Amino acid sequence: GKEGYGEIGTAQAMQAEACRLIPRVEMNPVLLKSGGKNEKGEYTCSVVVLGKQVATETYGELKSRTTALRSMVMESHAALADATDADAIILEGAGSCTELNLMDRDIVNLPLVRQLNCPWLLVANIDVGGVFAQVVGTKACVSERDWALCRGIVINKLRGEAKYFEPGPQMIEEMVGKPVFVVPFLYKLNLPEEDGLGIERRLAKEASLAATMSNHPLQRKRARVVVIAYPHTAITSDLVPLEADERFQVEWRQSSIPEPYPHTTAVILPGSRLTRLDLKWLKESGWGTFLRLQSNAGGHILGLCGGYQMLGRTIDDPESVEGTGETNGLSLLPTSTTIHAPESKIIKPRKATLLSTGVIVEGFELHCGKTVAVIDDNDAFEPLLKFDDGVGEETDGLTNGRVAGTYLHGILRSPNARVELLVPPDDRAALPAIDESELIIDPLDRLADHLEACGLTFDVLNGMLHQA
Repeated sequence: GKEGYGEIGTAQAMQAEACRLIPRVEMNPVLLKSGGKNEKGEYTCSVVVLGKQVATETYGELKSRTTALRSMVMESHAALADATDADAIILEGAGSCTELNLMDRDIVNLPLVRQLNCPWLLVANIDVGGVFAQVVGTKACVSERDWALCRGIVINKLRGEAKYFEPGPQMIEEMVGKPVFVVPFLYKLNLPEEDGLGIERRLAKEASLAATMSNHPLQRKRARVVVIAYPHTAITSDLVPLEADERFQVEWRQSSIPEPYPHTTAVILPGSRLTRLDLKWLKESGWGTFLRLQSNAGGHILGLCGGYQMLGRTIDDPESVEGTGETNGLSLLPTSTTIHAPESKIIKPRKATLLSTGVIVEGFELHCGKTVAVIDDNDAFEPLLKFDDGVGEETDGLTNGRVAGTYLHGILRSPNARVELLVPPDDRAALPAIDESELIIDPLDRLADHLEACGLTFDVLNGMLHQA
């Protein structure tokens, strides 16, 4: 965006990655998030416009912003066209496009279709049932002009093979006069989720883990990795590649603290939206003591971004981004961090090499703090990685072979980096054998192949765009 940083949804960031583009705030010009309840007990939403939170309002109050927001969405569309020089810009609708009582303040569905005079696809979710009524009912609720611009129907999330829906597609085509594409549900796709939703789903398993697996030996010698879900955990997409790797058993925990190594092979401190508050929570909840036990026992610890900052000796906040003063860290890494205002946030894609083994890793930097090492002559710490993208001799992170921290998001995409950072050397030979070719399949490529197999090929979609 114009100011170089801002907040967008996980889905939009993932779509930018699929297009091999750096995310921009114009890709998600309006983001609405739950704001909890106000003092009157009314539900509110946080309104994020072009990456910046502008208000927390009730849904009724939000109506007054409709005209301004719609205008801003159109400006963002034009700005994206200028910035990317793309042949086509795909708009993602939200909810139902036929909420007739809300149509006058809809800024994401058919009103945009009309304003841009653009073709559109209707996606129906068969998983919730009633898919025939969904499609036929939509046709009945939209104008003939709107329906004329519809280029097809996508029946999404079919459980099982497409043949089991026959002759459903032909029946729908005859009823609405549009081509139908059936997309069966793709299991174990492992695409990122929005942080809040993903953490809730993962933590739902915590009680059963604590009850049934606290002292249970792992099958097939999988490495147990515990991810600490502090209250303001962020960028959970860092862990998606690890969760898909059958060599690891990943457990998200918040209230149930496990036993240290060798029971727990590694612990990950993920990113945080409020690092100092989450650090305070770590100490008060007993996790700080556990982490010291984990380190002393020879287990591995990895801090990512905010987690990296927490592992250090101090976090200073001179600009009062999270409140005044300095907070003592966990002192597992000899580092000192200074938090800066979001305006100084660093966002850039990076390619690097792990210095200890030469493993190549790729990802991106996204942080608004600066961390420096305070290494004494007798410290057994060294930089974790060296960037290989032509920016001098720049290094990042710190490690002593067991405890490590880095600002490089995406570092766990590398199958070899997962082993090096999370498994002690003596334990690596016991890891289960796995087909390494399966570890490097990009889930976005897998999804694209799946859509093509369902008939949604580039040529078909391109034809829809240019259909008279």
